[in-house]
Amino acid sequence: MTIQLAPRKTNQGLLTIPQNTFNKVHRLKGDLDRAFIESNTKDKSYAYNLPYIDLYGYPIDVAQMVLITREEVLQYRVGIFAVHDKEIYLATDEINLPIQTPLFDKLKLQGYRLKLFLCSHYSLDKIVTSYDHLKFGQVASDAIVITQETVSTIENQVKDLTNLQEIVTKSNVSDSVQYILTAAVVNKASDIHFEPEKESYNIRLRLDGVLYTYAKLPVSIQKSLDSRLKILSGVKINIDNIPQDGRFSFKYLERDIDVRVSMLPSTYGYSIVMRLLGTGNVELLMADLGFDGINAQRVEAALAKPQGLILTTGPTGSGKTTTLYTFLSQVNNGENKIITLEDPIEYKLPGISQTQIDAAGGFTFASGLRSILRQDPDILMVGEIRDAETADIAVQASLTGHQVLSTIHTNDAAGSIPRMLEMGVKGFILADALEIVIGQRLVRKICPHCQQVEILDEVTAKLVKEQIAKMPKAIKATLPDKVEFYTSPGCEQCNHLGYKGRVGVYEVMSMTSGLKSLMSTKFPSIVEIRDMAMAEGMITMFQDGILKALKGHTDIKELTRNVSSY
Repeated sequence: MTIQLAPRKTNQGLLTIPQNTFNKVHRLKGDLDRAFIESNTKDKSYAYNLPYIDLYGYPIDVAQMVLITREEVLQYRVGIFAVHDKEIYLATDEINLPIQTPLFDKLKLQGYRLKLFLCSHYSLDKIVTSYDHLKFGQVASDAIVITQETVSTIENQVKDLTNLQEIVTKSNVSDSVQYILTAAVVNKASDIHFEPEKESYNIRLRLDGVLYTYAKLPVSIQKSLDSRLKILSGVKINIDNIPQDGRFSFKYLERDIDVRVSMLPSTYGYSIVMRLLGTGNVELLMADLGFDGINAQRVEAALAKPQGLILTTGPTGSGKTTTLYTFLSQVNNGENKIITLEDPIEYKLPGISQTQIDAAGGFTFASGLRSILRQDPDILMVGEIRDAETADIAVQASLTGHQVLSTIHTNDAAGSIPRMLEMGVKGFILADALEIVIGQRLVRKICPHCQQVEILDEVTAKLVKEQIAKMPKAIKATLPDKVEFYTSPGCEQCNHLGYKGRVGVYEVMSMTSGLKSLMSTKFPSIVEIRDMAMAEGMITMFQDGILKALKGHTDIKELTRNVSSY
């Protein structure tokens, strides 16, 4: 395409075109030329049944390219733009060049799998120019390592999350991902959300169970971030219309952080959610989680027994797995054989054999539980009881000299018994096997730096008084003389959120004689089980939350947001 501009005439004769106008036209011509070439290349890729790749704006990681020299790229018309898990992604602007075969054979002999993409000469030129940024001695690696030097440089910036948008916008794509991950770890976020909209690309972090938007990026950044996260996660980079799941790990100082990635197609591109799983050692005490008083006493009594089934229950994200890890840490005295079945393994526990479930490969909770019973264990932790077979094996194991810890999805402790009965476990057998069921939720802790007294409205005050009146006599006797609650308006210490950290609220249902009799003689309802448990000394999650609010750990607004008062 050729664009000619006629010069303007003036009284003095001919004048040259203004430089800024010439530059704009030149850029427009270049864009039109590139768009035409890319369209042709895409059509050509269909004809040759090869995937198409446009590396314009693509986050090429220069550390991946050292397996081929710059001279070889120019000679063979093929270059590396990504390497993941021993698979090399190659781009070429020429099809079936005989001279390329020796290069492919060399890479295969080194143990790599090859995936070839068709690209335009513009994309291949980008690979060539990327060698200018390749530092001497670099090796190909997908690993992200966040060093102390990096943390020291950017920790203060990312700790104030209001700066995250500016930092990401001014950085290249590789650095942007590193800064986002650092911000998430520094601020103890559990999830990172990348959400595309028509006019912005939003980054949201889940802090203490609540999502906050910290960056509204221009949509022009979306493609680069999208591609970088695809490569890291090991998913198909040329697919955008089906859900994909992947994972990757990165090192933060001395900690290994595992990241599970879910990609879901939406109107404006992939919605991406990254769940951060800290696989470093966990050293928690029950008091750190929020167990105290009668709840702590009941849990300690159950853990002291050599056998029996201990269940935790609650919705996703309520801290069930962390509770089980804490229990395992407490019973891990070096004298017991402890084996876990998990999906995924969230923390590495020293002295414990931890096993990852592989449902796709046929290694399920049920089949895994049968296998580990042949390993002579004393204590078993099963990530979740979700079917009749797993429930039956877990109950039988708890009756034959094993202590079994697991989770089950119900709304509260009372709901776990009908759920187990629905799975086919007989009531009189469950009554003998079950030791305790722990219902739990996580509530945000109010910031101690801006804590102040809260005056409850009339309806809430009435609800709280009714719940206090229903507490067991032993609990009411320990209530403070002055019933006073607190809240936090927000300050710099808590990023003006009013909350910092979370604490658990619990109901610990022990298998008392009344409950065992109820389970053995009939199929009891949730209401019957709850009433019997409360009559025999159980405090509910809501009541436990009131006790924590009285101590200034949380506020009533946060409690009512997360926990039902029944």
